[in-house]
Amino acid sequence: MNFLKKILVGVILITFIIAAWTLVGRVNQIDQNQDLEIILDGKAYTELKALEPEISLDKLKASGLTTLAIYQQSLEELLEKGALEKVSPLNLKEQELKTELKAKGLNFKEFEKQALFAVFSDSLWQQLNNLAPDLAAEYGAKLLQTKAYNFLYFPNWQQKLADLNLAYNQELVEKAATNDLKLALRPNNNLNSFAALAKSLESIKAQFLIFDGEEITGYPAKIEETAALMKENEIIFAKVEAFIAAQKGAAKLAKLNNYHFLRTHSLQQDEVEQMTAQKIIERYQLAVRERNVKLLYYKPYLEGNQLVQKNLNLLESLSSNLKAEGYQFGNAKTAAYFSNSTWHLLAILLGVTAAGILLVNYFSDFKYDKLLNLLFFVALAAAWYFLSSGREILLRQILALGAAIIFPALAVIVFLLKKDRGAEEFDFPLNLSFLFCNFTAAVVTALIGGLFVSAALNSSDFIFKINNFRGVKLAFLIPLLIISAYYLLKINSQTLVVQIKEILETVIKVKHLVLAVFLLLIAIIYIGRTGNFPLLPVPAWELTIRSLLEKLLYVRPRFKEFLIGHPLFIFSLYLAAPKRKNIYFYPLLMLASVGLVTVVNTFSHLHTPVLVSLLRTFHAYWLSFLLAALVIGAYQLVVYLAQKYYLNGVKE
Repeated sequence: MNFLKKILVGVILITFIIAAWTLVGRVNQIDQNQDLEIILDGKAYTELKALEPEISLDKLKASGLTTLAIYQQSLEELLEKGALEKVSPLNLKEQELKTELKAKGLNFKEFEKQALFAVFSDSLWQQLNNLAPDLAAEYGAKLLQTKAYNFLYFPNWQQKLADLNLAYNQELVEKAATNDLKLALRPNNNLNSFAALAKSLESIKAQFLIFDGEEITGYPAKIEETAALMKENEIIFAKVEAFIAAQKGAAKLAKLNNYHFLRTHSLQQDEVEQMTAQKIIERYQLAVRERNVKLLYYKPYLEGNQLVQKNLNLLESLSSNLKAEGYQFGNAKTAAYFSNSTWHLLAILLGVTAAGILLVNYFSDFKYDKLLNLLFFVALAAAWYFLSSGREILLRQILALGAAIIFPALAVIVFLLKKDRGAEEFDFPLNLSFLFCNFTAAVVTALIGGLFVSAALNSSDFIFKINNFRGVKLAFLIPLLIISAYYLLKINSQTLVVQIKEILETVIKVKHLVLAVFLLLIAIIYIGRTGNFPLLPVPAWELTIRSLLEKLLYVRPRFKEFLIGHPLFIFSLYLAAPKRKNIYFYPLLMLASVGLVTVVNTFSHLHTPVLVSLLRTFHAYWLSFLLAALVIGAYQLVVYLAQKYYLNGVKE
């Protein structure tokens, strides 16, 4: 190892220690938060209660429930419920009542342009009185009180006012209080939603706010006021995971609240009805373990038989399973804003830059080492520019993408392509040591890159997915292009032209077309299955295997690592050096590189606790040896049979 290489490796290792140390802070402050809540959907509970009167909140609480979600009620919903009734002049048969209403300003001659609603609920009337100034200012509505009835009156009625938010379900609020359950409010962004929310928070002490619909209450004009309202009432923002409900304004509200929110996982009602209890439990457990979800939003079964026991058993199993894993219920709390410092970020910058310089030097055979050292100064100057111009988020994203590209390429080039040893005859224990050491070193190199990625994005902005790692597909593709360039230019440059000519002169046969289609399908699957929102769905058989691995290993390893990339990397090391210089080795090289690229990508999932990502990587590592042994054994068998039957037959 020449002097420059030693310096670069030393910089990488020192800055890696600093990067890993910043992740320890995250583990202690955020990842180790074990407090959860189970929140029951209030509307679904009302439906379940109508179907099964014996169900009760105290039974659900005994099975693990901690919180009840209460929705805002629109005028139309209150009509359906019977709390309001629309009144026409024909209904008003009592002359005394008509006289009272006329005296209060109701004009019967133009009644077709107006709307009058009788109020039959005391709690609703109380809430309408709280809202009266807002209703009058925005919609010209009035509250009319007579000797016999109370009325809500609209002098200028429009049908869209049927969506007007007027109240919450006071009965459910009281039942929750009786059973010592917390409350989560579910406001929407329809008419009068902000005023209704403000008055609701004055009346009831809710702990969580879970917005209903596609927008945050107040979006877009009043979102700052919504944030101020939440701070004033010390209410926690329950942010539904974006892939379930991408609500407009959610990211801005999270920032305005200084990231004091809790990730929330929910299922749609039709999903619940189609899933077994075990599948529902597994989905919630996965959300808690791997995505730092703290609020489990529960919609009960509403179809089928034995609904009471099905729902109670499901909740009890879910809570007991999570308690067995060390989680506790009823005290979910937010973490303070977390971020590593600017100095930490600069150390990460030096580490990633050193790795980049090392990678370029492998291409140039260290001929331009002094010139390449200038990249350190360029990187520092760029960092100063980004930080001084308030673009820290962009700098973090660039560093993370750089680490995701550089380290897997470095791992393959250094520990596979630069190695001249390897043998078809397995020389125990020499080749075993060779395979073990070089594969382990390659995985560790990729792991260092992954931890650099995680450290570069080590702030609440990314941990809670307000900002995201950019360039996921580039991080999967560019390392393969770099590895390809090195292989074709440095390893195979002398014979490349000859081999390409031979390939071009080859008569195309069906087997060649089949191989080409196969490789194309692999490429499509590889790119199509990457990212947070993959283009290709996960097949049912893979979901089954995932579930089995999670049961056996707690955290499942990634298929692209232990099933494809890692075993083929070991097999590639096993092949004799001359075979690695054959152009037909190239497709195998690409597949062998996939595992190391995926190792780094694992740590770009910032919502996943760091220790979970480490455990996932470790499982993929040790399982790969088992599968590699099968691959090598199969290869030896094919070679043996070919020599015994095919080659001997040719000689004869």
